Amino acid sequence: MTNLATEVAQLKRRIAQIEKGQRISHGASIENAAVEVRDEDGSLRAIVGQQGDGTTGAIIVNGPPPPQPSDPIVASVLGGVTASWDGLFAAGALMPLDWARIEVHASTAPVFTPDSVTLQSTIETAQGATVVIACETAVYVRLVARTTSGTASAPSSTVGPYGPTPVVATDVLDGIVTTLKLADDAVTAAKVATGAIGTTEISDSAITTPKIVAGAVQTAQLDAEAVNASKIAAGAVTTAKLAALAVTANELAANAVTAGKILAGSVSAQALTIGVAQSIVTKLTDTMADSSTWARVGETGTYTTVTGVTDAVAGSTVLQVAGAASMERTENIPYDAAALYRVTVRLRTTTAPTAGSATVYLGVSGIAADGTTRVNVTGANAITSQHYIALSNTVITVGTAWTTVTGYIQGTAATGTAVTAADPRTPGKAHTNVRYIRPLLRLLNGATGGVMQVDQVTVETVPTGVVNSVNIVDGAITANAIAANTITATKLAAGSVDATALKADAITGKTITGGTITGATVQTATSGARLVMTSSGLAVLDSAGDLVAEIDPSDSTGRSAFATYDTRFGKEYYAVFTGGDLRFGITGATDVATEAFASYSSLGGGLYELLLSSGYEGSAVPGQVNIYSATSSTNDSHIDLNAATTITPGIFSAGNIAYGTVTVTTTAANSPGSAAVTGLNVKGSTFRAYVTASSGVPGTQLLGVSANNVTSAGMTVFATRTNTTSTSTNVYWLLIGT
Repeated sequence: MTNLATEVAQLKRRIAQIEKGQRISHGASIENAAVEVRDEDGSLRAIVGQQGDGTTGAIIVNGPPPPQPSDPIVASVLGGVTASWDGLFAAGALMPLDWARIEVHASTAPVFTPDSVTLQSTIETAQGATVVIACETAVYVRLVARTTSGTASAPSSTVGPYGPTPVVATDVLDGIVTTLKLADDAVTAAKVATGAIGTTEISDSAITTPKIVAGAVQTAQLDAEAVNASKIAAGAVTTAKLAALAVTANELAANAVTAGKILAGSVSAQALTIGVAQSIVTKLTDTMADSSTWARVGETGTYTTVTGVTDAVAGSTVLQVAGAASMERTENIPYDAAALYRVTVRLRTTTAPTAGSATVYLGVSGIAADGTTRVNVTGANAITSQHYIALSNTVITVGTAWTTVTGYIQGTAATGTAVTAADPRTPGKAHTNVRYIRPLLRLLNGATGGVMQVDQVTVETVPTGVVNSVNIVDGAITANAIAANTITATKLAAGSVDATALKADAITGKTITGGTITGATVQTATSGARLVMTSSGLAVLDSAGDLVAEIDPSDSTGRSAFATYDTRFGKEYYAVFTGGDLRFGITGATDVATEAFASYSSLGGGLYELLLSSGYEGSAVPGQVNIYSATSSTNDSHIDLNAATTITPGIFSAGNIAYGTVTVTTTAANSPGSAAVTGLNVKGSTFRAYVTASSGVPGTQLLGVSANNVTSAGMTVFATRTNTTSTSTNVYWLLIGT
């Protein structure tokens, strides 16, 4: 009897296992458990069902490493470098279905292993993208691909070093440095050029005797004719009170200095004003209208002048070279080692070489004192190894766009500079024996075939300390960024220098009136259309004196804001832009709580939201937000959002949703048939399938439908019937990725 009871218990357990297996195979459910998906080697690849932490889902684990990504494309920009991924993988490998992201790593070390310290950013789109890496020094960049299971690829090759693009003097345009661009206290005594502060910049009675420190007023602080006879006490100016070079021609009356007043040998170069080298600009501008001014001095390529080029920078002519050729201008330009020379070339490649690449060397040839003998960087008489300060050993890719390159050269050395010198602060040097220079263009070097065009060549001397830039934001120029004597009198607006801008104990004054500056208000006019700046903000008024725009350091929300105003249909509309918010409303009808707005904010956890509201007036229900595809016509594709409904007149579609119909055929009663749904590409990392049958006999002949093997690419759909013959069932399916 004991054995019989044991056998009965074993049979019950087996029957329960069989019933459970049948339920799973019919797709009914997995009860408080999970299904493990393993590959042919038995390695765990996924867990579907209840997870170890109590959650339910499909978790991908132990995925194979993705292929190595292609090398990054790195470029220098202001404040850092950009790193781009082109969406490809090494050796033409395809993107795996479980690809998740591309990690961008950077390090100052040329050899490094990507880790959490070197991670700078990620690229989440499969089409590739560009990210900015903020840096102050040159860095090296590598890319790493990761899958949804967190498995990393082999890192890409290292690209670099690349550093941020410097802002140099030639990047700053004349006149671009206004009062708004200067930070507080940026202009110190060392930055104010001789004679910069004159009577126009200082209001009447602003300078009193107690405000001037003994010895503070030197000739460098006085404009020409600023001190006249009425301002000097009798006998006040003695020899000891005059600084060297303090008395110039402007301070002397006609015929005041006679021979008897000049000490023998007292007039030296140091006693003169700005030197000749700083005031004379040598400039050659060749727009390539005459090819006879150029000679081929190397290789065998042909050259000619082409006319009718509509995108030429000046005129419509270019010098066109077919095949490799070294072109040198026949005119000698005297080389003054004390001057800074800027060489600029504008060129492009219109036809690629049949062999080799469109490599160029651009700069100047050194010429000896005899005006004929060439002098390269080593002193040899050769066209090779010349001073390629504009561009050295660089490929100009084929295209219609022009490439402009600039190099600088100044001074001499025993070995000249043969590489690119694009920074005027560190110009290249000519060989010691150079007395003249000639523009030199070595085009399509080492290549067979190909066509290049040169639009313009300029050679000019550049006075040091000149500022030309458009890359300056408000407050970006501080005292340390301004070269000595850069700010002259012509750069200062009348009345722009008040007591707070001057050195302590030197000048004081309560109110400075000069041109558009009155008291604490800066304005372009006293009435009509004008710009007014006060301590409380910046305002723009129209010709009627009505406010049309303003910048408020602290608006009603306590944040700095930019606002514009416009009157339409008898109401004044306004738009206010603050950090993260753009608000719209009607003056007197709406406030912060009822305005329309577009707001961007963080939800935490790396998530953000964009909110849109049409706003409302008083106790009215908020209006409607309409999003149109083209002209706001009701025939356009559009979405209408209001408090009650969301209207989409067209067909709604999304990359993470797919649906359709599949036919499943069964051949025997109570034996499921299946059909595969393939060829999908549903977006997401977790996928859920929903199926239902088109049937009029559910529960009698059609027992049920289900789906498994659900991925972004498709699924397998099952149907079970009681029919004993071959029967087809149309099953509707829906696949959603999250």
